[in-house]
Amino acid sequence: MKVQVTSTITAKTVVVWWDGELFHACPSDAVADAQVCLGVDLFEVVAELAGLDLEREEQTLEALELANAARAELLDARNDNDRDDDFDDELSVDGVP
Repeated sequence: MKVQVTSTITAKTVVVWWDGELFHACPSDAVADAQVCLGVDLFEVVAELAGLDLEREEQTLEALELANAARAELLDARNDNDRDDDFDDELSVDGVP
């Protein structure tokens, strides 16, 4: 699953997705390769791709909010998929759906 977050300051949209333990992000209008990072670095990548200046407190806060929103949405989607898988297992007989 991919999510989009948009800066209210620069109006640039960043697409974020999760692959294993790594996050991938790229501008929504990009044809370039995505940047790959750990979750702890996601806000810096989002800031860069959204054109936010981390030297400014307001823009740093927005980068953190955007990264947290993307991470939360991706985690919710992952948890929903896990719940769906568990539910399917409960409905199967001897492991056969």
